Amino acid sequence: MMKIRGQDSWGHGAYNAPRDGGKRKHKGADYVNHFGEAVAAFEGGEVTKIGFPYSQKSAKKRHFRLVELRITPAIVHRYFYVESFVQPGEMVAKGQIIGWAQDLDKVYPGIVQHVHFEIKKNGRFINPAEYLENVVI
Repeated sequence: MMKIRGQDSWGHGAYNAPRDGGKRKHKGADYVNHFGEAVAAFEGGEVTKIGFPYSQKSAKKRHFRLVELRITPAIVHRYFYVESFVQPGEMVAKGQIIGWAQDLDKVYPGIVQHVHFEIKKNGRFINPAEYLENVVI
């Protein structure tokens, strides 16, 4: 099972952890990995987007990427800080490598390296850790 990033100087990686002094909540879970490590799909689906988790106006963060997979019409997975091997329209299988983990340390010195993972079900964020209890790669 993958480990969720605990508390570090940048915050906590758990779902619903407070952000910006409690003004907002973390909408995903941060799974610990290493820079350059392969990232596999938790479930199979269609690649619907290769994009950017931050504004392209942010010179510091604009190199970060995200991969979005539609698992069912109601379920979407998003993987942040992943340099993609896949393209929109491609079907991927559970456990297939979709990219490699990007380096977070240059933007967030001292942060535990991780991939941020979000799930939306019927347009609402859900806790990935609870959902993934039954998903094994």
